[in-house]
Amino acid sequence: MDWWILLIVAGIGGYFVWRQKKYAEGQKIVSARLERDKRLYQHIKSAKREYDWRKKENEKEFSGKKDGELIFETAHMAAYRVSHFAESRVGFYFKDINEYGLYGSFVGEPGEYYDSYHRSDSTFKTETDLAFGARDD
Repeated sequence: MDWWILLIVAGIGGYFVWRQKKYAEGQKIVSARLERDKRLYQHIKSAKREYDWRKKENEKEFSGKKDGELIFETAHMAAYRVSHFAESRVGFYFKDINEYGLYGSFVGEPGEYYDSYHRSDSTFKTETDLAFGARDD
């Protein structure tokens, strides 16, 4: 009779150890995604500053670009024009991390500005929001 109780307790304990292992694996996956998204977000912010600086210096170079056309390229990244029905968008390719990102800005009511940051692909047609918490300014 005591053996049955011991087997039941051991089975329940084994179940909880298995569940904890699965939970820890899930945490590692989420943590890795947050780190990737945080790194991409920081790259997009830096690239946007470069974009703004270059645009201010030479407005003519930026006007008249078509969707998907290269705006400028540096040793670390390339910037592309991306058309969108509501936002002003710029697509970036980051050579050091081999990833694509999208920056979008939308002007709403007077004084309201909205920025968006997305992971994308080489065509800049797909977009995935960065994971919550990736943007810790």
